[in-house]
Amino acid sequence: MELYRLGVKFFAEGADGFSVRAMVPVFHAWIQRQAIPGHLLIDVHDYSHIFQGPGILLVGHEANFSLDQTGGQLGLLYHRKVTETGDFGAHLAGIFKAALLGCSLLEGETSLRFRTDEAQLIFNDRLNAPNDTETRARLEPLVAEALKGVWSTDVKMESSAASDSRERLAFRIRFPKSEPIATLLARLG
Repeated sequence: MELYRLGVKFFAEGADGFSVRAMVPVFHAWIQRQAIPGHLLIDVHDYSHIFQGPGILLVGHEANFSLDQTGGQLGLLYHRKVTETGDFGAHLAGIFKAALLGCSLLEGETSLRFRTDEAQLIFNDRLNAPNDTETRARLEPLVAEALKGVWSTDVKMESSAASDSRERLAFRIRFPKSEPIATLLARLG
């Protein structure tokens, strides 16, 4: 099974007035204590001046974290750059686990709260996962099956930017209910 450079974004709730620049010292503290297991955290970049852009970016060797503002929706975006397994389900579970761990840390260190009833999954790989009907039809059941055990229910997915093949392939994933992050992390192992 092919593995892809994937990203997942969990959306913040009630974040009106939250200053993304407040994340700079938080992310620097993550680097100092290497807060995410299995990740070498390296640097912080401030892109908060870009309208609906990447916000504050925490660069890591394996993946990047950002307090992302794309589409006018604040959320934690985790982009995995390095793959370590040949199993798509395990690969996807690892990505969701790291993103949820980041959300959990932010909830403990800031006023941010994250919804777990919805996420956006982004295939950051236009060559191997083009945004076309065939690829969406091939990947949607794989994603749904991989996530079914985490939320213990069927998931609903819709393609994002399906009408524009120049955009990265992305799925908006909706879960029937929001569950505590700690519960989801426990299910992910």
